[in-house]
Amino acid sequence: MVDYGRGGEAAPLFFCGGPVQSIETIIERLAALPGTDALFNPYGPLEDPLAGARRANLRRFLTMLYERHARVLLLAEAPGYRGCAWTGIPVTSERIMLAGGDRWGLFGEGYWATSGVPGGVAEMSATILWGALTEAASEPPVIWNTCPLHPHRPGERRSNRTPPRSEQVIGLPFIRLLLEMFDFEQIGAVGRIAQANLAALEVAYIPLRHPAQGGKNEFVAGLHRLLVG
Repeated sequence: MVDYGRGGEAAPLFFCGGPVQSIETIIERLAALPGTDALFNPYGPLEDPLAGARRANLRRFLTMLYERHARVLLLAEAPGYRGCAWTGIPVTSERIMLAGGDRWGLFGEGYWATSGVPGGVAEMSATILWGALTEAASEPPVIWNTCPLHPHRPGERRSNRTPPRSEQVIGLPFIRLLLEMFDFEQIGAVGRIAQANLAALEVAYIPLRHPAQGGKNEFVAGLHRLLVG
């Protein structure tokens, strides 16, 4: 269980061993995070088979990116109810994860659906992001959420809400772990929440407009500048 210190901020986490052990540490700590009636943990509890499928998806995703020596981090806000809350992979919908056919061979066979919807659930932000990456990125980035749990309206799992600071800080130790694990050359912060938390960690980043609420074109242009120069 993550040890929350002063002000609700999680104490730093440490790991030893190679990348496999590092990824397992991240996943185990995610699974141990407590949810509430307004904060859903896609990765826990351990005995939930759907949570186990989402942990397996994230494990596969991070392992493949580590093996490819990913050099770019895209930090977003939080899981959406149509995307990461089903897949366990930040800003990635079931539709994208299951379809495969991406230029890098990241997705397709080996991933697990949890929604029960034939062909998987689609998410607009995920569709915009992966469409832009396919056009601009020579290699896929690590994608992560500032808050790793899904914030929703109380009792309404199929909704999204903005996580307050008390929920954002839950994710800071996991961001630190990724920064230690990967040798990032570029970091893009998608939206103000990601930008504020990277600033709090004193990590240099390139700000990107969030694609929601009419921000698609500006986001895509910013992502191209980040990846292409």
